[in-house]
Order: sequence, then structure tokens, then C-alpha cells
Amino acid sequence: MNYSGPKEVLERAVKRFESNHPDVKVQIQTFENDSYKVKLANEMASGNSPDVFFTWGAGGQTSEYIRQGKVECLDNYSKENDWEGKFIDSALSICRLEGKLYCLPLDLSAVTLWCNKDLFESHGQSYPSTLDDLNRLVSVFRDKSITPLALGNMKKWPGAFYFCYLANRCGGTQLFLDAASGSASFADESFILAGRYLRDLIDLNAFSIGFNGLEDDVARVSFVNGKSAMYLTGTWLVARVKDENPDFMASMVPVPFPSVPSGKGDLRTVLGGVNCGFAVSSQSAHKDLAVELLNALTDEQVIGEWCEIGRIPAVKTTPEQVAKLPKPTQLALKLLDNADTIQPYYDQFLPAKLGVQHANTTQNIFAGTMTPEEAAKAMAAAAEK
Repeated sequence: MNYSGPKEVLERAVKRFESNHPDVKVQIQTFENDSYKVKLANEMASGNSPDVFFTWGAGGQTSEYIRQGKVECLDNYSKENDWEGKFIDSALSICRLEGKLYCLPLDLSAVTLWCNKDLFESHGQSYPSTLDDLNRLVSVFRDKSITPLALGNMKKWPGAFYFCYLANRCGGTQLFLDAASGSASFADESFILAGRYLRDLIDLNAFSIGFNGLEDDVARVSFVNGKSAMYLTGTWLVARVKDENPDFMASMVPVPFPSVPSGKGDLRTVLGGVNCGFAVSSQSAHKDLAVELLNALTDEQVIGEWCEIGRIPAVKTTPEQVAKLPKPTQLALKLLDNADTIQPYYDQFLPAKLGVQHANTTQNIFAGTMTPEEAAKAMAAAAEK
């Protein structure tokens, strides 16, 4: 939330909160994703955690803080404020651990395959619905000197989206949940197949040149400037484009990630989760005030502004609020609404160490330093520890 659009919405909400509490000063600190995780880990370890902190839900790194007793349970506050009546059930479920609520969601994101409508139309191509379609399009666009799939995988999470989706299309969401719980294995054939399909795309030269050494920002610019035909990323893209190159909004079309041969996954399933939530430290000396801030950060004015910048709010929206969403976000929201299940982001759902292992093994598949079989075996071994 440290870039133009979301940043200003939240800053305005904090100023309104301070106006309503003249004796309170809210100090805001913003960081890039990885730097934030390190900063928060250090502050949690030192016992100097912030009163309110950003989170992607109650999984991953946050789950460890919860089990250490460092995050306040919000169940009582939820009843007092009727949060279950306000927020989307699927968003609240991501904010729960073992049935208890530990954070409040503001943003619900979905990863889709964004396509440049102008490039597809000018080259007489249809959007891909199968992996064979996607592989064929890779050749078509490469022959036209257009990067088929924009990717900057230096931070590992952008490339992980491909593995997450391919594994989902191969084996379904439940297989992932079972592997995460230990009742199935990350060495299952579906995870190996996902790695093989990913290697096929790499061998076809589907991605940006030097992708493992590029920042995601480079991939976004390539897509927005018409140098890449497709870009697998989240709905947060719209807010960035709206701020950086609003004329491109009309060219953005989100489509479902393609199916794979004989796959067991549902084509309607969307990779997604809470992309902005807030939790309260159990060490806070101002818990009631911190919860008031949570309400201020998710109030009706924030939700309206959130829609206007192109982000999907995690609340039960009205038709008037949905109408404020830019067209690309409305299209992505339809895909999300049509999904029977949401495939959780691996790094936000799995225990932190296993999430890191997933990011590393996937990047190694991209680099060719691990085979899909070796990556699956390493994930299964890490899950058993």
C-alpha cells in the first residue's frame, strides 16, 4: 500500500481519525513488501510491535505471530461492530486461524491473466482458454517480436503465480489444502505436472528476457506500454495503471487462467486472497483505540474511494459502490464472483518457512537449477518437518 492511490486513501482516513481524536497522533510507516516483512519480524521479536499492522490475512508469517500470542483476537470486537454483517465471508475466513478472527480485511485481490486487447485484435487472436492455446500464442507473439508473457521474477512471488495456477488446474484447490494440512503430499503428481508445464512455457521462450533478474515493475511497464501481450498478476494492477497510464485502461481484459489437459481443477477457480488487512498487537496499550482505527480504515468513505481507484473492497458492496469500479476491475470482479473456490496464495497460507521453500523451488524451476521432480520432493520434505 506504499504507492500512489491506496496510499493516499489510507492517509486521508488516518487524518479523519486524528480529527475525531485530537489527542491522538497516528504514526504511519510504509515499506516495500519484503522489507516490511523483515521490519515487522524484528519488531515482533523485540517486543516493540506497532499497535496496528498490515497483514495479508491470518496465514503465513502472521500465523506464527498469532501462535506466539502476539496478535490480538478480534472476536469480541467483531460481535460489537457486526463485522460479519459488513465483510465478505470468504475474506473474513482468510483472516481467521483455527476459527478465531485476528485481522480485518480491506482489500480482496484476484490474480487473472491480463490481456492487451489491442494486440490480440490487431493480430487476429482469441484469448487463451487452454494451455495449448497459451503455448500457441507464445509462438504467435514471439514471431511478431512481442513478449508473450510479461514477468519480473526477482522477488519470486510473480513467477509463483504460474506454479500456483498450474498446480490448481492440475489437481484442484482441495489437493493444495490437503498437502498444506499434511493429509496429502506436495510430491503428488499434480505438483510435478505443474512444474513440467511451467518448464514447457520457459522452453518456448514465453517470458520476458532475463525474467529472474527483473523487478515486477519492469514487467508491468512492458505490458502497459504494449510491449507484452499478457501479464499474470493481481487486480492491484488497475490502480497502478489508473495512476500511471490511464489511457491503457481500455486495453486491459482479465481472463481466467487456462485449463490443462485432463486437469482436475475447476477453470472458474481464481487465485486470490486478502491483499490488505489490519491486525492489532496483543502488546498494544491502546487496543480499543486501535480497533477504532481499524473501523476508520474500512469505513464507507474508504470503501468508496477504494472502488474509485480500482481496488476490490472486502466488504459486501452495494451496486452504487460497484459502479464506481473501473471497467477492468468490474470484469475481474465477475471472475471472482463466478468462482466456486478461491485458491489461496501459497506464501500467505502456508507456514512462513514452507512458503519460502515454495518461492525458492519455483524460482529454481524457472532458472533450470531444479527439475519439477526435485522441486516437488524438496517441498514435500519441508512440509514434513
